[in-house]
Amino acid sequence: MTPGIENGYRAAPSGGNGAAAPAQLSEGQVAILEVVRVARLLLRRSLLIVAVTVVVGGLVGIRDKFFSVRWYRAQALITPVSPDATLASSVGEGTSTGVGGMSGLAEMFSLGGASDNVTISERYIAIMTSYAFTIDLISRYHLDRKIVTTNTGHVPHLSPWKMHEAITGRFETDYDYRSGNLALYFMDPDPDQAKAILEDYLASLRDKVRSEEVQAASSAVASLQDEIRETSDALLQNQLYELVARQIQREKIAQVQADFAFKVIEPPVVPDNYYAPKARRNATIAAMITFVLLCAGTLAWDFILRARAQFAALEQAQYPPAPAIATAARSGPASDPAPGADPHARVNGG
Repeated sequence: MTPGIENGYRAAPSGGNGAAAPAQLSEGQVAILEVVRVARLLLRRSLLIVAVTVVVGGLVGIRDKFFSVRWYRAQALITPVSPDATLASSVGEGTSTGVGGMSGLAEMFSLGGASDNVTISERYIAIMTSYAFTIDLISRYHLDRKIVTTNTGHVPHLSPWKMHEAITGRFETDYDYRSGNLALYFMDPDPDQAKAILEDYLASLRDKVRSEEVQAASSAVASLQDEIRETSDALLQNQLYELVARQIQREKIAQVQADFAFKVIEPPVVPDNYYAPKARRNATIAAMITFVLLCAGTLAWDFILRARAQFAALEQAQYPPAPAIATAARSGPASDPAPGADPHARVNGG
């Protein structure tokens, strides 16, 4: 018998009645042998794997480069400004006119205090991505005809929620914590339309914040005037009158200030190069996914084949086939049946 390795054991040569001395491999040796087996299996399929990977990656790259819709992304950069900070600066300029203590009263009566830039930016982002803001934007600028119009000019019927998802899916924001600036982005196949819609976003945001400030100031003025009519203290009435003047000034500034709520650092602009799809990146990702799937499929198919072979061997060992009865014809007169005897009465080996 030739020495060899089978099923993790080494069979030693034996002569006569000598028994084989099995020597089990260590776990490290078994792992190395398994790695070598897998490497050889993949190498045998390497030509097919590489060819399919290259073809899939190339097709995805060609599709995205020449046949896919090109998306352009408009971008704008703004710096959120607290309405209270804007009003405090305006009041500070007028303190030299003799209105003593009004700046302090402005800080005391501010609606929510001096909000930091991060909080204001998060509030603006929440407003621009809200359902009510998006629906108002669509109805004001007729974005349904610009966003979901088909090539034939037909506007398909979409529910308001679907329209909201279609708009917000193209809108993105990015806040820079170091500079305090808020970047806004909007994507569209038409670069001019992407720029126009982003301008609509900025105008609607400014109008939204402006209307909230005007409404809050008007409510505060009405409440303060009721308090003045009810009180009889002259000193308290003078202080309330100063607060009324403060709220009226807040309302007028909100109505007339051009840079109210935020300052536009960079107006909406669209780069010359399209933003998506990225052909190289998509082709690389598709090739990597294809390569991994082919390698995994090859190993899985090999595992299935080995499992089937092992199950077949176990079944054969548990249920061995019945031995075949060999009827060899014997030569000579002794092998022939006696004259007149029944040939079926013979017994094997008799």
